[in-house]
Amino acid sequence: MKIPLEDYYEDIVGKAATGLGIGKRELAKRASISVESVKDAMNGVFEEQTARSLAPVLNLHADSLVASGQQSWQPEPVEMEGLYSFNTPFPIPGYEEMTVNAFLIWDPQTQQAAAFDTGADATGILNKIKEHNLTLTGIFLTHTHGDHIADVGRLSSETGNPMVYVNQCEPYRGANLIDEGDQFQTGGLNIEARLTHGHSPGGTTFVVSGLARTVAVVGDSLFANSMGGAPRSYLQALDNNRTKILTLPDNTIICPGHGPMTTVAEERAHNPFHPEFK
Repeated sequence: MKIPLEDYYEDIVGKAATGLGIGKRELAKRASISVESVKDAMNGVFEEQTARSLAPVLNLHADSLVASGQQSWQPEPVEMEGLYSFNTPFPIPGYEEMTVNAFLIWDPQTQQAAAFDTGADATGILNKIKEHNLTLTGIFLTHTHGDHIADVGRLSSETGNPMVYVNQCEPYRGANLIDEGDQFQTGGLNIEARLTHGHSPGGTTFVVSGLARTVAVVGDSLFANSMGGAPRSYLQALDNNRTKILTLPDNTIICPGHGPMTTVAEERAHNPFHPEFK
């Protein structure tokens, strides 16, 4: 199933402006464009010259921002044995088409598996566990926003109550508290926790090695062509993404909380929030 991008031109401009604390009038002044042009951009009206004027003020990569406005880029589909994604609807008022991702990663040799978030409905995860006769050894939470953990109780109770793990900055009832650098084993797979907070206080990326390619389950830290909103910790969120995710090997599969899977190479080349890699 092809999953659309989570964010488009207007979302990127809005997140950058909010994160940097630049209001519409100040943004218009710095970019030498009209306030109306800024408002149009934030409402999804794409005009290339406006985008190119806004990009340097917002520290966005101009060509990537233009590509977003033109909707001319989408990451290549990703498939790999031992990795499965689930995309479930979690509509809230004003965002009726919102969906959320969860992931199941397993060692094909031992059939031991780890789940990452649950999305709105863990039925797909449970079905895949039964289909492959997997043993779920742990449930890893990237963060505790409701759309990502809506079915933790059910997933846990129907799989023998495996350990649930969450960063200590975001305690969750009954979960084991973990910290930066903690590591876990699932069969022959190694899972490393990296604190990539910004969108949420304990936002965690789980880096999984042992399959054909490294996998980074990033929650809402990073999206294909964008990032999670971080109005209070924007620069920290950018730095975390830059140093803890985008320094992984180019072919690393990035599994975000919303939108399609992508890779480190694709995000270094196309994500407008990171002009330093272009």
